[in-house]
Amino acid sequence: MKRLVLSLSVLIAGPALAADLPRPAVPAMAAPAAIGWSGFYAGVHGAWIGDGGEAERTGVLGVSPDALPTRAGLSGSGPGGGAQLGYLWQFGAVVAGLEADLTAMDVGRSRSGIATDGGFGVRTDLSSQMNWFGSVKGRVGLTMPSLLPIVQETLVYVTGGLAVAQVDREARITVSPPGAGPQASGDDWTTGFVVGAGSEHRLTETISLKSETLYYRLQDETLTLARAGDQASYRFRNDGWISRVGINVRF
Repeated sequence: MKRLVLSLSVLIAGPALAADLPRPAVPAMAAPAAIGWSGFYAGVHGAWIGDGGEAERTGVLGVSPDALPTRAGLSGSGPGGGAQLGYLWQFGAVVAGLEADLTAMDVGRSRSGIATDGGFGVRTDLSSQMNWFGSVKGRVGLTMPSLLPIVQETLVYVTGGLAVAQVDREARITVSPPGAGPQASGDDWTTGFVVGAGSEHRLTETISLKSETLYYRLQDETLTLARAGDQASYRFRNDGWISRVGINVRF
């Protein structure tokens, strides 16, 4: 009987004594590493450009105004591609940075008008062609969790800064007979401004997809055509939209 009572006592007291014994430490689960946006990055992009170019007559001398067009729409659109590089700083959920980019394209249009002046035929040719577009701009945005399973985090931002473009602008008047006339052309880099918004999506710690849409406005340029007392002036204007999709790699 004593042995039975002793055995029961051990069975009852055993779990209580075990509960008082020190337990081995269980290693804590490591917290997921925070996604950082700070640092240098570079990438490539494809683009679609819509340029609302136009030429407007601002003066005429020695030629009948009815013989020259007063305005010509030179808008055009098309694809392009290029590269970008920049640096970002992160302050909590706020991300700010600077970026420079350059896009190659072939966007523009030519217009011609035919009229008569005092028995002479007058042909006017106006054209605007954009070959390069670049920008140096700042951007600031907020990070947020992504709803897509393949995206770690999303950055939504606004951006703006300096626009630079190389635009071929030309105006020509041909009189027949004798088949010649004044002409003027401009083939220079011109500046302006650009503003827009976009988003960037982190696929991995170093790779992200980016998309943005920008509005740009370039400086006007006036071309003056003059010969033998005849003169005409046209002011060229370029503004429009550029949408880009690209990929960035962080260092």
